[in-house]
Amino acid sequence: MKVPAVDLAVRFKPYRERFHEVLDRVLEHGQVILGPEVQAFEQAVARYVGVKHALAVANGTDALVLGLRALGVTDGEVVTTAMSYLASTSSIALAGATPVFADVGPDLNLDVDAVAAAIGPKTKAILVVHLGGNPARMQDLYRLAKARGVKLIEDCAQALGAVSGANAGNLSDLGAVSFHPLKNLGAVGDAGAIFTNDDAVAANLRLARNHGHSSRDQCEFWSINSRMDSLQAGFLSAMLDDYPAVLEARRKQAERYRAALAGIVEFPVVNPGALPSYNFFYTIVERRDDLQRRLLDDGIDAKIHYPIPIHQLNAAREIAVGQLPQTEYLTQRILSLPLGPHLVDSQIEFVIEKVGEFYA
Repeated sequence: MKVPAVDLAVRFKPYRERFHEVLDRVLEHGQVILGPEVQAFEQAVARYVGVKHALAVANGTDALVLGLRALGVTDGEVVTTAMSYLASTSSIALAGATPVFADVGPDLNLDVDAVAAAIGPKTKAILVVHLGGNPARMQDLYRLAKARGVKLIEDCAQALGAVSGANAGNLSDLGAVSFHPLKNLGAVGDAGAIFTNDDAVAANLRLARNHGHSSRDQCEFWSINSRMDSLQAGFLSAMLDDYPAVLEARRKQAERYRAALAGIVEFPVVNPGALPSYNFFYTIVERRDDLQRRLLDDGIDAKIHYPIPIHQLNAAREIAVGQLPQTEYLTQRILSLPLGPHLVDSQIEFVIEKVGEFYA
């Protein structure tokens, strides 16, 4: 039995007719960038997240870079996690600030006490990553950020639809999300969005995503081209309608894994009141590399997200780093099991069986 981590052909199949309708509509009106589909998607996803403003951009990294700049975080330091995809750190450097790493807790997200210890006189923001779609301790981090007078930013790349009191992306000064095809709500290409309740920040971002243009011929400040295509917005709108059902199916698969593998492997802590989106289903296992090889041999596409913590990447060699013992310990033990709407129950049971056999 083959159990792929992702199968985009299966994911997109139910939407083929609606995607062709979007294509015909865009070809008819000819507004292929920032067209009416983009505006409609922004309104729909803002309602879903519960924020005043959603600004569609070209990808999730641009969402973070532009968001940091819009909040004035273009120098100083930003406290963040090294247990993430590299874009959460590279965006800080690209915005002009300096990353400062704090260690993680048992939820694989930033540890609040470690963040508090990492905040210094140059700190301008905390950038939180909801790793795999598991919400961080946002209420505690929000109180900490306000007490220290720094901005709080959410990297929701893997967490659209995750909940911790409110929806991820609506728990901070600004949220950024990716619609890369490997995300739960993934476009047919790259796309992203920025969430904010601040009118002035939203007004800045509408210009910033389009070279700083305030009109066809006028530019208010230098910025980049990060406009969303009308086609991607239309495709995303078509899939957003079904997204709550997609999340519910992912959560049921995750609960099946947790129930069947309890006592065999460990799982990241889910904080009280939190509801993950399960973009990845993380396990914490012993003999990780041996288990992964065995699963791959059995046709199970288990992944490591991510095998090298950011502070150990070559690109981070000039960043001063303190002790990150939990980050380094957990990075050696994390393994993501296949999960998603492309899988049927028998495939989930097959994974459970093979993991059990390995440890037996």
